[in-house]
Amino acid sequence: MQKLRFIHCADIHLDAPFRDHGTQKYAEIRRQDIKTAFLNILNKAKETQADFLIISGDLYEHDYVTKKTMDWLNMVLTEAETPVFIIPGNHDPYIRNSWYKVWDWPENVHILSPERPHVILEELKLSVYGIGFSAFKEGKPDLSRINPPEEGYFNILIFHGTLDMDFTEQDYKPVSSDELKALNYDYYALGHFHTIRNVDNIVYPGSPEPLGFDEPGEHGAFLVTMTLENGQVQNNSQFFKTSQRQYHQKYLDITEAGSLQEVKMRILEAVEGLDKQRDLVRLTLKGRTELALDPEEISDMFSDWLYFKIRNETRKAFDLDLIEKSPTLKGAFVREIRERLKSIEKEIKNHPENMLLKEEAEKLEMALIFGLEALETGKIEWWGE
Repeated sequence: MQKLRFIHCADIHLDAPFRDHGTQKYAEIRRQDIKTAFLNILNKAKETQADFLIISGDLYEHDYVTKKTMDWLNMVLTEAETPVFIIPGNHDPYIRNSWYKVWDWPENVHILSPERPHVILEELKLSVYGIGFSAFKEGKPDLSRINPPEEGYFNILIFHGTLDMDFTEQDYKPVSSDELKALNYDYYALGHFHTIRNVDNIVYPGSPEPLGFDEPGEHGAFLVTMTLENGQVQNNSQFFKTSQRQYHQKYLDITEAGSLQEVKMRILEAVEGLDKQRDLVRLTLKGRTELALDPEEISDMFSDWLYFKIRNETRKAFDLDLIEKSPTLKGAFVREIRERLKSIEKEIKNHPENMLLKEEAEKLEMALIFGLEALETGKIEWWGE
């Protein structure tokens, strides 16, 4: 039985600008987080004695990466002392002035480009084929040009692009799972999506460090073990965490809050348990209120957090007395709900121990607000946790 072990990562995005997240100091911290996450990958490769490392595109940001970062990258890849296979992605395409073309890469690094898409390592019985980007945008790839699998070898296809997506503008090498599986490779090391997907040996590891609020949860890479016996290859993929921080996007309905102090208390409750130096928070206030809210003033409560932003998307509270008097559908709705509430409140006075009646009253009060929202906007929004 033959066996090998490797690490599959993608979408590192070294020197990402982080322009939409605040100060230059914050951006520098986050760029260092990316480097730390990448070092975690390289350390994992050493700890597990991985036979090689795969980087499935977007290793760096072509428009922003500095020579200082490239010098650092050259150093850490050299110290890795293991073969590294890289394909260019849409953020670091193989274009005229690409670092992939002009940089003196370490001897252990293999850049799979249109000129050299295929590498065989005889000592590992390994065949690797790469399909990267030669421009910032590319259409559907011609998979018929890919070499067939090598018999008696571990066959890995590295690909950067979109999978099973029905886009009108298909600018990022769209393919289907069926198209890839028809190639009969043993493992498909994909990149481009920053979330994890692992189905039928077609694997997106996601980004090792989350880059925005659309990338919640823990991020990392995969440690993959492949075995070849009697012509059959078996894979075992294990996710491991590398991310330094987590993004949290929260919504808080403050319709029932009676004071600014209560709003602040509810915000504190919403973020209870989060780490002010590790967790990045964007909290959106929803609902209807008469309170004068200043998001910047409230955000000052969290000035010692690395990143904490509050958005105010509340709307003016309903004037129920005024609406009730109006000869409209909303007026009829308010009158109906209020009549039912009055009836229940009388029953509660007669039976104060009846919790079901109290729950019914609470549901009607919620129905009143949500119903008016639906009548006014044509939709119902629910922001409960």
